[in-house]
Amino acid sequence: MKLFPYLICLAIMLLIIQVGITSAASPTTTTTPGGTGGSIYFETIPPGATIWLDNIELGTSPFTYYSEKTGTLDVRVRKRLYEDYTDKVVVIEGERVIFYARLTPISSHITDKTTAAAPVTTATTISKSTIKIPTPWPTSSPESPSDPAVVIGAAAIGIGIIVIRRR
Repeated sequence: MKLFPYLICLAIMLLIIQVGITSAASPTTTTTPGGTGGSIYFETIPPGATIWLDNIELGTSPFTYYSEKTGTLDVRVRKRLYEDYTDKVVVIEGERVIFYARLTPISSHITDKTTAAAPVTTATTISKSTIKIPTPWPTSSPESPSDPAVVIGAAAIGIGIIVIRRR
């Protein structure tokens, strides 16, 4: 007779584990908050060029920029010792656009004049990202990773063990 309560608890535990596994394996759908705009991936050859979008400096390539504006936007690409590159990019609502620019080196004149070597000072700077990522407001809290059936089952098992121990 003492074995009967243990078998009941074991059966309940197996059922709860099965429900937990089934609910964890079920697919969940995630909806993206309704935002406007699209994204632009900027890539240049050579990398490290400064990118301006509608006369606003965004950063250095390569990077992805999330724009709230859609339509045709002006792009200017600049890099030291390379010619400036200007073009337009069309941002499509909810889509990712790739902007690619191959920069042309500035042709330099070789002179016979030699200059004396000067000491060079190297400065290291850490740049902060200027990319703004739109976030929905107010943000919702993330869902609990544990299924309510698993929590209820664990509580039932705990109560069952306490009841069995008291007998």
